[in-house]
Amino acid sequence: ELVGIYILHKINKLFANEVGLYRDDGLGILRSHTPSQAERVSKNLISIFKDLGLRITIEHSLKIVNFLDVNLNLKNNTYRPYAKPNNITQYVHVNSNHPQSVIKAIAPSINRRLSNISSNEDQFNNASQDYQEALNKAGYNYTLKFEPKQKSENRRKRTRNIIWFNPPFSKQVCTSVGKKFLQLIDKHFPIDNKLHKVFNRNNVKVSYSCMKNMGAIINTHNKSILQKDNKPKIRECNCRQTNECPLAGKCLQKSIIYQANVITAQESKAYIGISDTEFKKRWYNHQSSFRLEHKKKDTELSKYIWNLKEKRVDYTIEWTVLKQTCSYSNTTKKCLLCIWEKYYIITADKTKILNSRTELISKCRHANKFLVCNV
Repeated sequence: ELVGIYILHKINKLFANEVGLYRDDGLGILRSHTPSQAERVSKNLISIFKDLGLRITIEHSLKIVNFLDVNLNLKNNTYRPYAKPNNITQYVHVNSNHPQSVIKAIAPSINRRLSNISSNEDQFNNASQDYQEALNKAGYNYTLKFEPKQKSENRRKRTRNIIWFNPPFSKQVCTSVGKKFLQLIDKHFPIDNKLHKVFNRNNVKVSYSCMKNMGAIINTHNKSILQKDNKPKIRECNCRQTNECPLAGKCLQKSIIYQANVITAQESKAYIGISDTEFKKRWYNHQSSFRLEHKKKDTELSKYIWNLKEKRVDYTIEWTVLKQTCSYSNTTKKCLLCIWEKYYIITADKTKILNSRTELISKCRHANKFLVCNV
């Protein structure tokens, strides 16, 4: 998208700001241009793309053009839906494992889209047959009908900070998770509660997320198995003395949730943390916070260690790995590392855990590496 915006900035002057891009497709308008002038613009476009290290195919002086899913006809000033000749239209089956709200919205949304990209009812009827057959095969009892676009009123929209709860949906689950969740909001945050302004049905919404289909699950499983077989051997420890390794010879592991057990003569406490990079680097940071007084408030673990040192209590620390998983992915928009850390903190023994409850609402910091300013 950023590349597309930059390219638009470069070519806008050639089309007097009447040009658009969608991924690898573009459409521009040349008004009152002769074929020779259009050819000159084409050469300038090729030159601009070449300077950017890209190649482009151009067709100019067209009166009829297919752009994305629309056929635009300047000869008779009409437009209609378009699909590639070899394209097979398929829709989610009415009995598939999707929320009912999603299933109900599919057919009306298709009808609305076809109506919006049809200049009149004749164009709609000529193009809707394939889409109607696809809906029938998917089990929908819905007849596509042309609906002229209505002018929407400019209503004032009040901005509101919405907190979304997105539980995964499955037809095998009989419990209405969304309903139970909203009932908990009503129960624990009544009108007389000081947090009711933040947590109420107007500010907290429920929207189910769809589970992976069987094909995606099988592909993910096969990919993980094949990657294990083809994965080269990686050095797991670089300690000079193996018996001194904090993780028993595996201190170079990455993307892990670890636990530090602090053992004294009177009690045992546990601290749960994560390491996106090599654990050895995280361990060095912990050791530094144990030695340097100006770092003693870096973590709940360092606070506890300094408290023991001030009381002159002897202690030992045992490090273990709870789970190894992947951190934030820019594809899935999820950070399993942070999710699993919160899970282990929630399920840990409350009398022994050192982590504070505020860590459960902390924002994932692993997504920052994908920000433009950090690239």
